[in-house]
Amino acid sequence: MPSIETLARKAIMVVMATACALTAAAQGFAGRIEDKGGRPIEGATIMELSTITGAVTDADGRFGIRYSGPYPARVAVRCLGYRPDTLSIPARSRDIRIVMNIDDIESDEVSVIGRRQAAGFEGIDASLATGMASADAGVEAVIKSQMGVASNNELSSQYRVRGGSFDENLVYVNGVEVFRPFLIRAGEQEGLSFVNPDMVEELNFSAGGFDATYGDKLSSVLDVRYKRPREFHAGGRVSLLGAQAHAEGAAAGGRLTHITGVRYKTNQYLFGSLDTKGDYAPTFFDVQTYWTLTPGGGSTTIGLLAYYSQNTYKFTPEDRETTFGTISDAKKLTIYFDGREADKYRTCVVAAQADRRVGGGKVSLTASMFRTEEEERYDILGEYWLQQAANSQSETAVDQSENIGVGGYMQHARNFLFGEVYSLSAGGEVGMGQYNDLKVQAKVTREHYTDLTDEWEYTDSAGYIAPPSAGALTMTSLRRADNALWQTRTEACASSSTRGLPIGDGTMTLTLGMRLAHQTPGGHTIWSPRAAATASFGKWRARLAAGRYSQLPNLREMKRADATLNKGVGPQKSWQVICGADLYFGTTERPMKFSVEAYYKWLRDINPYSIDNVRLRYAAANSARGYAAGVDFKLNGELIKGAESWATLSIMQTKEDIGGDGHGSIARPTDQRVQFSMMVQDYMPGNKSITAMLSMFFGSGLPFGPSGSERWQQTSRMPGYKRVDLGLYKDFAIGKDGGQKRRHLRSAKAGVEVFNLFDFANTISHFWVADTEGNKYGVPNYLTARRVNVKLSVEF
Repeated sequence: MPSIETLARKAIMVVMATACALTAAAQGFAGRIEDKGGRPIEGATIMELSTITGAVTDADGRFGIRYSGPYPARVAVRCLGYRPDTLSIPARSRDIRIVMNIDDIESDEVSVIGRRQAAGFEGIDASLATGMASADAGVEAVIKSQMGVASNNELSSQYRVRGGSFDENLVYVNGVEVFRPFLIRAGEQEGLSFVNPDMVEELNFSAGGFDATYGDKLSSVLDVRYKRPREFHAGGRVSLLGAQAHAEGAAAGGRLTHITGVRYKTNQYLFGSLDTKGDYAPTFFDVQTYWTLTPGGGSTTIGLLAYYSQNTYKFTPEDRETTFGTISDAKKLTIYFDGREADKYRTCVVAAQADRRVGGGKVSLTASMFRTEEEERYDILGEYWLQQAANSQSETAVDQSENIGVGGYMQHARNFLFGEVYSLSAGGEVGMGQYNDLKVQAKVTREHYTDLTDEWEYTDSAGYIAPPSAGALTMTSLRRADNALWQTRTEACASSSTRGLPIGDGTMTLTLGMRLAHQTPGGHTIWSPRAAATASFGKWRARLAAGRYSQLPNLREMKRADATLNKGVGPQKSWQVICGADLYFGTTERPMKFSVEAYYKWLRDINPYSIDNVRLRYAAANSARGYAAGVDFKLNGELIKGAESWATLSIMQTKEDIGGDGHGSIARPTDQRVQFSMMVQDYMPGNKSITAMLSMFFGSGLPFGPSGSERWQQTSRMPGYKRVDLGLYKDFAIGKDGGQKRRHLRSAKAGVEVFNLFDFANTISHFWVADTEGNKYGVPNYLTARRVNVKLSVEF
């Protein structure tokens, strides 16, 4: 049977051949679709009604349709966020201009189109983040269902993209890179992510092949733009998991805009379904605001983004009972606890921006500050009993059991981290003719971290404390270090795009770019040439991207297993190629899109790591090489007017060869071979005020191994991740026909959500214990069980 790598390469060849076969010339008409301001609209569909043939616009808003019938021709034009239109084409022409108007009813719930989308990015409806039935309601919950993205933890906002780790994803808000806390060990402590979905205007995501204007990470980019409101709106939501509210508005004729959001979250209700019982007290709070000022003639815009969050996690465990194993070999673990855990994470971000239009271009200046203070304190004593079922096939097996192991453990931590990141960047964009533009940017970042680690665990799996060796106890694990790190990163990039290049009866956009970066200490310099071509032929669009992607090390990647720093760790490097195609089909009322992308990543100087829940432990050495290869599929369309539903399937393999271990290529910790997701929105037949949202996830098992083992020993597989969430909502502000009942009340919803509808027992990690004969058992740490949530929301 051919390997995944071979299949991926063949898929790339098939997609490229398909794109080349679509260049045959034909008669018809062509033109450009734009908004009232003359800006191109990318992704608009135009369909000739008599033949049901059509096209989708490219990055410059251009289209071309094969048509040999009589004139005038009737066409229907449609784009998410704009009013659909039907018009006549009087005669064959290659320079038709079509203007679309923003749909006032929908424009506040979708990404506003008017800023040219970068090559390789997919626009996402930001309103889904606030309405999606999910235990982790936020932008990341939508991202997890996108093509090439994988996750197996509903308590975490972290995700993996095409074989990459949590640390390989870039997140920008209004051009400012944002970070997550460094010390968090589990999704239970994570709380809120940075991005507030109520404030989002535009949401774009790239699973790879992004251009040189985006920074130095190996896997993905989430590019978020916050709103610049035109009028006053406000709203809020409350549920069993917390509450949030926001307000937005404009003054001085629209020259001053503001939007502010406040969120409070508690997962106490969800934690009540975990195996470990006790007193959970998690509280997560944040507030952020974004202001813009456009003085004078409007050529200059000044923006200010401010953010503060505090996540507090307190936990006093009482007991745990977990049954695991197979029907023929069932075991039960019982633990009684003493002690408590108290964690606190405080984060602050302030960013100021100034943009000025100069001639046909724009110059920008951005200054930002990120600050984090993190504390982890816990002393947990556990006494456990491991039992073997007397008759595993009996319904009372776990009640008729015998002890096969008894022991205890003590976990202690006093971990503190203080970090500051300051950055200053300047850039510009200039148009070079009607279809060309050039972007340049330079950036300096200064980082400072103080990291104090005092963390140990002692395990007694024999029921007594063994005599100390040389007068000292031997700890199961011990990590102690007092680290200080100052580092400076200097970056520069240039990217040029040429749009509307003729290719047969279609058009092509070509993007070329280069990044340079240097980091001290270590003196590491990286260079990243990148290129991408996107071609549109009627209903087809094809894309080919290739480039060099590198990742300069952060504090986590420098920390060894004993918590000391290796400041000499170099960047991880990869050459990547991505090839894909989109097919637009369906009707004007039910437009559909099928996408396929194949990719290959050739990885070098890898820094190996292990995953425990959401914590990554690095080797702090560039000691491995490997690859990631796969193919992704996505089918999406509109079941509700203006709202998408979709299904994705990803098949992937990633391996690495760690130098000197003598075990050749092994699966990387993120080697999730199959990932399937589906998100469906629909409304009750005959009553559009009642809607339903269904999300479904399946992911095959990830590799794992005993705690503290070498990477080559981590070859077992966890059970697959399975989850279905369902939400039912009634909007009292609209009628059965979908029309607004009240002019100033945009939405008033009440809903019921069922998380983990089929009550799957998903494993996130393992707790390792031993019996009296020294045999080790990995006891599953399960995620949340079925829970019912009630949600109320109102929008003015």
